[in-house]
Amino acid sequence: MLEIDPELIDKIKKADEKIRQKYDHSTKTRDIIRQKLTESNGVFRQMERWGNQTLSSWLAGREVGAVDGSVNQTKGDPPHVLYFFQALAKTLQGTTCVKTDVYTPLLDEKVEGEEKVEPVKWRAHLLSKLELQAATELITKTNVAILLMDGALYHYRIDAPDQWETLRSLALEKGVLLVGISEEITTQNLVSLSPFSQFLKRPSHYDRDFLFGVLNKGETIYVEDIQQKAGLRSVWMRAGSSPAITGFDMLEEQAKDMNLVADFLYTLTPEEGRGIPLWLDVIDKDVRITDKLVDALVEQYVDPEMKQRFFVRKRQERLY
Repeated sequence: MLEIDPELIDKIKKADEKIRQKYDHSTKTRDIIRQKLTESNGVFRQMERWGNQTLSSWLAGREVGAVDGSVNQTKGDPPHVLYFFQALAKTLQGTTCVKTDVYTPLLDEKVEGEEKVEPVKWRAHLLSKLELQAATELITKTNVAILLMDGALYHYRIDAPDQWETLRSLALEKGVLLVGISEEITTQNLVSLSPFSQFLKRPSHYDRDFLFGVLNKGETIYVEDIQQKAGLRSVWMRAGSSPAITGFDMLEEQAKDMNLVADFLYTLTPEEGRGIPLWLDVIDKDVRITDKLVDALVEQYVDPEMKQRFFVRKRQERLY
């Protein structure tokens, strides 16, 4: 085993100490942040876990759906790489819609005057497009009451606007509640509120850092001034035992059901879990394109010469 340099260990300890000093989360700090949220007209609410009868009555015979996507790639660097995309939309009763795609920069043709698109952007576009297409197909052929989507709805609006508008319009027409579940809250909105201005000196202004350990278990917080954007409304919540917040957003037109949606999500989330509805985690597992699957697909369906020429790196041939 590699012996760790004592100097490295000492530097890690010093960094840890500085982080703890900068981002103290004592009970006192927690109370201060809750007070500042109240001063910002934030509304705290304790969610309710529904029993089977309440859940059944609310759904009124309609189904619960969830959508997620996955992307993986061969071991290489562009353009010598194959990307595999897959999106899955599925109801608790088992109705399933799958959309897939394969992409390689090797087949791109340069168009005169066309701007080069960054890999992250087109990858996000392709995956979002497939997820939205799967979602649209699911609510077209199935009587869905609520559709959970992985990530904030706002990113679909940005990454695949045409497909987003198709799903949005159909959901409103059919009365399907669209709900985006955010696992990582990377917004920086709280520091824009005057009660939080003193925290502008912090190097990190992420809302998730401010709210870590601040919400009680089963509690939500809604601050109207910062949680309405582009026809959407968002809510932060602590639905599991983890002190880290998660969140959800929904269409402004459907926001009257915000508290009911919060209770529904809380009901579907394991009490000792990380705060994500279980059905969305199941879809994530089912749709995932693993490294083993990528290797198997390439091995079986890509010509051996093409595989060796384009998709095998020299370092993969190392003996140790």
